[in-house]
Amino acid sequence: QIPEHWDIRRLRYVGQCQNGLNKGAEYFGTGFPFISYIDVYKNESLPFHVNGLAVSSEEDRINYSVVEGDIFFTRTSETVDEIGFSSVCLSTIPNATFSGFLIRFRPNRNFLFAGFSKYFFRCKVHRAFFVKEMLLVTRASLSQNLLKNLPVLLPPIEEQKQIANFIEAETRILDIAISKAEREIELIKEYREAMIAEAVTGKIKF
Repeated sequence: QIPEHWDIRRLRYVGQCQNGLNKGAEYFGTGFPFISYIDVYKNESLPFHVNGLAVSSEEDRINYSVVEGDIFFTRTSETVDEIGFSSVCLSTIPNATFSGFLIRFRPNRNFLFAGFSKYFFRCKVHRAFFVKEMLLVTRASLSQNLLKNLPVLLPPIEEQKQIANFIEAETRILDIAISKAEREIELIKEYREAMIAEAVTGKIKF
């Protein structure tokens, strides 16, 4: 059940998919910026400054580029629990390439607002779709064909921006509350340890 004026299409009709760069270990550690599996798995949006480096040719940097609006999905892992996580590029990373353990989805113009994609594709509903349809052999793997079959909800661009702004504002409030609660938990743990120490060393009179 979605608003009547929203569109819905399979991902294959919204943009193009591309698997990442596969090279031997000797190509990594020096060179140009390289988007790793961890960069995607751990982040809703890609960090602009990444730690990974790879020796890549000019052709590589064209074919495996990382530009604003691109959405990356974790493609293969030992378990299904790490498959289908997404991360959106909010700002082009010059000269970057990306890992063969990832799939890049590049939307056609005017279909998706990057801020909306950041939350939409990270939604656990989509991962459930992937896991349900996935073929498990020795490793869990998300194929391009399966990814392209993902149904995508497409509100008008202005509405996508409104949705993204609403989520940003609401989650900011929740993140502050979580941070405060975590700090209070740490203080309670410190008090607990101090109380135990004082009790066992005879500083508390019973």
